Amino acid sequence: MRLIRGLIMGVGIIGILVVIALITGLYLYTLSPSILGRAAPVAVTADAAQSFDTKLESTNTQIKAAVEAREKRDVNLTITESEANSKLVQMLAEGELPLKKILLNFGNGYFLAYAVVDTPVIDARTGAIGRIEIVDGKPKVVIEEFNLGKLPVPESVKNGVQQLANMLVSLQLADWPVDITGVQIQDQQLTITGTTETGE
Repeated sequence: MRLIRGLIMGVGIIGILVVIALITGLYLYTLSPSILGRAAPVAVTADAAQSFDTKLESTNTQIKAAVEAREKRDVNLTITESEANSKLVQMLAEGELPLKKILLNFGNGYFLAYAVVDTPVIDARTGAIGRIEIVDGKPKVVIEEFNLGKLPVPESVKNGVQQLANMLVSLQLADWPVDITGVQIQDQQLTITGTTETGE
């Protein structure tokens, strides 16, 4: 009888500890990540979102002309923090992103991203700090720090986020006939330089 009572009590205590761990985990999950404390607010405007579109359209026109002429030409695209954030906020308003909030900072050699992900039960607050390297003419995102609320995040999760980010970048650049030669993040700007491919 004592053995059965002891087993029941042991299972009960384990159950209580699991519930406490879940509640604590959910609480930490809903808190803002520490990365947010290092983020700077960015002014967003409709004009800046339009400037983003205009710059991208102009660059695409240059690339198309070079490809049609079968010429290698240098291309350069510079996007400011304000333009990037304004475009992202516009996309949020139009329901194009599964997010409730997003903030992007361009530091000296690194980017900082904060996002509130729209999830069915509790919104996830995430933060990431990383840099961009060039590997075989393509940009590669390197995540140096990743936060999910205040939860301790294992290295495997950070690596998974990095792989997802690189997959999305590859998909976006799949039809872009440009060898990327440099990515510079400095003075609240992201500058991408490259050379058009001739198709030969």
